[in-house]
Amino acid sequence: MSILSKINMPKLIAKGIGLGTLGIVGYDAHVVGKLQSEVTAKSADANASADFFNNTMYLDTPSTSKSKLAKMVFNMELEQNWRSFFNSAAGYSKGVGSMFVSNVVPFALSLVALLSKSTVGSWIGAAGSLIYGGYVFSKDVLGFGRHNDLNPKF
Repeated sequence: MSILSKINMPKLIAKGIGLGTLGIVGYDAHVVGKLQSEVTAKSADANASADFFNNTMYLDTPSTSKSKLAKMVFNMELEQNWRSFFNSAAGYSKGVGSMFVSNVVPFALSLVALLSKSTVGSWIGAAGSLIYGGYVFSKDVLGFGRHNDLNPKF
């Protein structure tokens, strides 16, 4: 008995479609996670720098030594890089999570195709992924069914 005769090709094709859909969703989540990581890290650094700069501008009592210490702390704040490491990790998690939530339908369909033990279950997930992908392609890529903001006639 040949090993090729034991392979269930329809189930394998359905699982391949599910894996492809999961790859697309994962790639989009990774890219948005990287972008959100950068935005979160830079925003947190900018806010902290503004707070420390504000401390250098206003003193309760006039004091040269307090002013110099506040300026030194502000300069140390500008040169630190540990906060961006943690904020970028938090931003990446936030971006990936938001993309998985916004793409919950294709994510769930791809998991059905991949995790189903039966051929019919795998094909239900794969067919759902293909139908949803066709809908998204026609709506977002080709522009069918979307309002044209540049031309009010359409």
